[in-house]
Amino acid sequence: MTAQIRYVETQPSFTGNVDGTLWQDAVPVPISQFLWCDPDRKPRAVARLLYSDEELFVQYQVESDHIYAETTSLNGPVWEDSCVELFAAVDQTQRGHYVNLEVNCIGTVHLGVGTERTNRDLITPELTKSIRISTSVSGPTKTPADDDEHWWIAVAIPFKTLTAVTGMPVNPEQGTTWYGNVHRIRSEPTPMFAAWNPVETPEPNFHQPSAFGKLRFE
Repeated sequence: MTAQIRYVETQPSFTGNVDGTLWQDAVPVPISQFLWCDPDRKPRAVARLLYSDEELFVQYQVESDHIYAETTSLNGPVWEDSCVELFAAVDQTQRGHYVNLEVNCIGTVHLGVGTERTNRDLITPELTKSIRISTSVSGPTKTPADDDEHWWIAVAIPFKTLTAVTGMPVNPEQGTTWYGNVHRIRSEPTPMFAAWNPVETPEPNFHQPSAFGKLRFE
C-alpha cells in the first residue's frame, strides 16, 4: 500500500481540528488492521501526514473508551500506554534501517533507530527539544475515565533532527519514497494492536521492515 505525504508551505495548526485547517489537505491513513487481537469493538484511528521544506508533521485522531498513560520519561515504555507510532525507513536503499517514533497520549516520546527491535540507538534529550507536540490529554499522567471517547495528538519533527538521529541525510522532496507503517497500541483493559499496513507475525512485533508500505512525498 502507499500513503501520501502532501507538501505545505507553512506548518499546520497544532490542534485536533481538521476542517478549515491544513490537515484537511492530508490524505487520511486508516489504522484499521487489527493484529494479534480480535476486539469486540474496533475503534477508529486515523493518521494524517504533511511536510514542509524543514519538517514532517503527523496528526493522529484516535477513538478509545479507555485512555491512559503512566510513562513520563523520555524513551520509556510508551507502548504500554495509549500510544501511536510511526515507523519509517528514511533511506529507500536501506529499508531495514528505520526510525521508530512512538508517542503516548500525554506526549511522551520514544524514538529509536537501528536495524533490529533491540539494541536501538535512542534520541538524546537535547535533540528531543526540537520535536513539537500538542495533545488533547493534559497530563501529567492519564487515568481512564467513564467519559473517555477520543484523543488526538499532533507532532512536528525537523528533518535536521532525523538526520542527526539516523546519521543519514534526510531532505525529502516531491517524488521521494520512504517505507514505513503507522500503528496504535494499548495494553489495558485488554491488549489492542492496529496498523495501517498488515503485519504477519505470530506474536506482536511491529518491528518488521518487510511489512512496511510506501510513504510517498507529493
